Amino acid sequence: MTFRDRNADREALTHRQDQKILTACIGKCTGRKVFSLLFADLRTWESYGLGVLVLWGLLLLAGCQSYHAMPLTEARVNQALQVPVWKQLRISAQRVRGIGLPPLPLRPTGGITPNEAAVIAVILNPSLRAVRDQRHEAAAQVIQAGILPNPQVSESTALVTGGYRTGTFTGYGLGVSWDVTQLIDHDARVASAKYHRGQVDLDVAWQEWQTAQAARLAVYNLAATEAQLHQAHLAQSELQTNEQVVQKAYNASLNTILDLSAARAASQQAQALVESLTQKRDQNLIRLRMVMGLPIDAPIRLSRTIRFPARIALPPERAILKDLPRLRLDLVAFKLGYQSQQESLRAAVLRQFPRLSLGFQQASDTTNVHTTGFGVTIDLPIFDRNQGNIAIQKATRKYLYDSYIAREFSARSAVALAYSDIHALGAQIAASDAAVKSLAKLVQTYQQALKFGNVDIVSYYTEVDQLIQKRINVIQLKNQLERNRIALALAAGTYVPEMRSTPVPPQHGATKP
Repeated sequence: MTFRDRNADREALTHRQDQKILTACIGKCTGRKVFSLLFADLRTWESYGLGVLVLWGLLLLAGCQSYHAMPLTEARVNQALQVPVWKQLRISAQRVRGIGLPPLPLRPTGGITPNEAAVIAVILNPSLRAVRDQRHEAAAQVIQAGILPNPQVSESTALVTGGYRTGTFTGYGLGVSWDVTQLIDHDARVASAKYHRGQVDLDVAWQEWQTAQAARLAVYNLAATEAQLHQAHLAQSELQTNEQVVQKAYNASLNTILDLSAARAASQQAQALVESLTQKRDQNLIRLRMVMGLPIDAPIRLSRTIRFPARIALPPERAILKDLPRLRLDLVAFKLGYQSQQESLRAAVLRQFPRLSLGFQQASDTTNVHTTGFGVTIDLPIFDRNQGNIAIQKATRKYLYDSYIAREFSARSAVALAYSDIHALGAQIAASDAAVKSLAKLVQTYQQALKFGNVDIVSYYTEVDQLIQKRINVIQLKNQLERNRIALALAAGTYVPEMRSTPVPPQHGATKP
């Protein structure tokens, strides 16, 4: 074979190689030729590597989660706010835990008691639904904290595109690397997330406890207003009847205009009191519906067994203060939050370790020389040693430390204030009850004296008005005592028993002249 023949063969070989390269370039745009190029010659290492990469990519895509829309429409909102039927409420009430009440058998008839209102509020209040969603977020954070970084796989292909190509091969490179730095603070991050999850669980329980107490308070406020309105209606009815009697006597010239004016003024004052208390009753009814999560037009009837305490037997204040850090769920949750921050600070300190990645490589060049290597990548901690994040975590821990002390101090002060108010209100109620009895006797005396003309009509109606106001004031004081009992329960984190109680509404009517 001559030199010219060898040169011709070489040009023919080069032409075939150029055609193969051109076919590969076109195949990248067509799709099928890509796979035919990748898997046409399984004897080469690069084809094996690319095939493995494609297979792994398909497997990873098969394990991915998909997106599902959750539109916020008016129909969905109305459905979420729809009140379940009573049977469903009774079933849900048996599962309510964490508010210090045993499972209650809800009764559709008989009216709502304070404890039943508390249970229904925990079930239906929309704010609590949003608070409970934080549990799912905290659980997801625990999962995220425990996930290790994915290893990285790299592949490269070196095609011979020019120069002397006789006897050359397509070069390739396969590499696997993994960032091992997150192994250092992995346990601290997981511990921090778990403490945070416990904090969120207790925060949710504390919100449920507060909502339950708010519902009980709303029931007592409504019951007190209805009792006051009952007293006002009795007084109004009797004073209106008295006005009619005085009007007839005046028409018969048996009374003076002063007598009629005094009777009319007393009747009008009682009417104004009824209207004022009616407005207050309607407002308290709306507040009760809101805290219970009921529609604004939902009918509510209170139980006739509701009692107002006239006196409360309190455990020793020292015992309450001693158990305060254990009984107050928000304080226990705060401690878990502080422990979570401790772990976050520990993780930040551990992240001072330089970033480290380990890798393994398999490669072949265009001369068919195969190499296997091991690689290490490490950051040089010259500028960033995580000092900024460490300072932030330290400052946050100090803030939480001082915040816990301030919160416990506030809780102790609230307990002491509630004790003082309860003792003072007990004395006021006793004095007011005695004053009501004295005023009732005085009104009766005035009534007898008025028949003989020994007292003026204005003085008599002044005493009647004071008697009405005093009876309403006694109901207010008893309701205030109940409110302070609930305030003490919130401050102490536990229920406080009552010692004595009086029925609602009180069976006292205004005395007829």
